[in-house]
Amino acid sequence: MGSGQFRAWYNVKNPGGEPSLCYAYAESDDGIVWRLPDLGLVDVDGTSANNLIDAPQGHFGLFMVDDGPELSDASRRYKMAYFEQGLADNGNGLCVAFSADGMRFSAFDGNPVLPQNAEDGSNVISDIIDGCWDPIAGRYLIGCKIEQSGYPGRPHHHAQGWRRCVGITASRDFLSWDKPRVIVTPDPGNGVEEFYGLKPIVRGNLYLGFLRVLRDDLSATPGGPVEGIGWTELATSRDGQHWTRHQETFIDRDVRPGSWDHAMAWYADCVTVGDQEYIYYGGYSAGHKVGDREVGLATLRRNGFVSRDADATRGTLRTPPAQLPGGRLTVNAMARGELRARLVDAEGQGVPGFDWSDCVPVRGDSVSHPVEWRGGSRFPRDRILSLEFSMDRTDLYGFDLAETHPHDNN
Repeated sequence: MGSGQFRAWYNVKNPGGEPSLCYAYAESDDGIVWRLPDLGLVDVDGTSANNLIDAPQGHFGLFMVDDGPELSDASRRYKMAYFEQGLADNGNGLCVAFSADGMRFSAFDGNPVLPQNAEDGSNVISDIIDGCWDPIAGRYLIGCKIEQSGYPGRPHHHAQGWRRCVGITASRDFLSWDKPRVIVTPDPGNGVEEFYGLKPIVRGNLYLGFLRVLRDDLSATPGGPVEGIGWTELATSRDGQHWTRHQETFIDRDVRPGSWDHAMAWYADCVTVGDQEYIYYGGYSAGHKVGDREVGLATLRRNGFVSRDADATRGTLRTPPAQLPGGRLTVNAMARGELRARLVDAEGQGVPGFDWSDCVPVRGDSVSHPVEWRGGSRFPRDRILSLEFSMDRTDLYGFDLAETHPHDNN
């Protein structure tokens, strides 16, 4: 959105045409109504009047990143990673391409940068990839589909004993990638379970992963054809390498027959817009390999992905001790009761002026409640301290430490 517009790059199929798989571009002023501009760059079926970008065609998967106009090598400002099959000389694997304008890409001469070189195709990167920039570690992250064997049974669209799992790989330069690490495998108690990749993002000091669950052995409509269903779950990590899966549904399909997302509801990406997250997801109407595929929008409060909740019985939450950055505190919370915060020293004692009794109670619903104490709103920075929250009937989504307050006039 650095241009003032919402911009989207995506993978599209061109059944019966050539090339059969393409990369396309769309733009929007509000993130809701989208335009497909006539780029005139790629000839498909005898015409270039389309919204396709000039990039390596005929491949699955897409991770796109804009490193901004400040990048020293302007020719590599826009980076894309994709999965290529059938390379004549170097085999299958993760490939990359670069562009100065996001519309015309040149493939890297050394592709594939991460070969799919296992003889049996197991435990190596496959054709579903999603990525992000990791500002914590200063690297690019890709969540990818990993094929594994040795499981009981046969999925509807796979070989006997095989499952689609999830791996993670990282790179500091977009060229040298780690060997993928398997991070999510099927739960034996969930039947013939598989995954269609994981999209990682970073919020604050938390890594979030949006896990696409696939059940190819189930029908979208009771008694109907078995063509598979899918939904999205969350996974979390503190280092981007070791992940915890949370099996509650985050984005669910619409169980009503005839709905556009009746079979699958798989996360694509999200953008923070004001106090909301705009979450884009792919909906499949009939099943994994059949029916229509479209893109939909869901909304969520800003950074409302996970929360710590307290009911009428008051609960407390304390952070590990640290030299806290910034001097002012805001909380993202829905406080139907109230929330208070205090500073705690290394001995577990409240800091005078910043203890429970000094805190002005926080009430109501806001993504940035200011927290005030009798000792002031700017707390000391030169000491090792913990933050402790006390709350009842409150959902706490997160907190932020900054030099200025959202309600400051300066």
